[in-house]
Amino acid sequence: MIKLRGYVNFWIWISMILIYDSYALNHFPHLSVSAFLRDHGILPGLDLSPEAGKPISMAYGYLGFGLMLLTNFYILRKRFSFFKSSGTLSGWLNFHILCGLLGPTFILFHTNFKIGGLVAISFWSMVVSFSSGIVGRYFYVQITSQKGDLEREIRQKEDFFKRSVNPNHLPRLEEAKRYALQIAGAYGQEDLHFFPVMATVGRSLVGDLRLRFSKDPRLSSLPRAIHLELNRYAVTHRRVLYLESFRKVMGYWHSFHMPFAVFMYVVAVIHIATALLFKV
Repeated sequence: MIKLRGYVNFWIWISMILIYDSYALNHFPHLSVSAFLRDHGILPGLDLSPEAGKPISMAYGYLGFGLMLLTNFYILRKRFSFFKSSGTLSGWLNFHILCGLLGPTFILFHTNFKIGGLVAISFWSMVVSFSSGIVGRYFYVQITSQKGDLEREIRQKEDFFKRSVNPNHLPRLEEAKRYALQIAGAYGQEDLHFFPVMATVGRSLVGDLRLRFSKDPRLSSLPRAIHLELNRYAVTHRRVLYLESFRKVMGYWHSFHMPFAVFMYVVAVIHIATALLFKV
């Protein structure tokens, strides 16, 4: 199964090719990727104009819209038992994200960076849907495991620490654990009773940044393997504390994300029908 990082790298490479080709088509068409494909008989007779309504623009539009439609396979996999045997949910989520990245990218080049009229309505709805989808994945990751599984993972990490650390270093390890919990935002349960639900998102994001960039000097005498496990230990603790809050946030996110996605498809279909019927 391809991991999300592999999909993101693929999207970056495709975007770089499209950026070069778009610039070349607008300034020196004979050096573009499209010209190479035409001259080598892969796309014979291809019109190199990047303008709207021309073959390249139309191809980008159909590709972009088709990829946006493919994002819905994740929804089918999640909601219908018929698709339960078709891959893992996390694998389909990663594919959903890939299509959600590539689709808007091709649509952007379809417009040749000239966005207006009906296209603008669909495009900005797509941008909002795409952006909220990235945020939604972060929320989803926080709630993928049940509380019992997370607590079991914490106990496993506790056992790992005991096996891996010299008994003389246990007091220092305990200090390092408290420090990791503190910077990760894994405060005591009693603190969350007075903390707004949406604010837990901010605490979680800030905690992730602090874990990435903060260095505890007390870790210098501990094995390097402990460093990473301490971060994971703190994040898992935080996920237990914030589990119910993130489930509520995920509900709010769905209420925001879905209308933009539906509106995007409706306006896109109107745009495609208008372009095909009236040749505009």
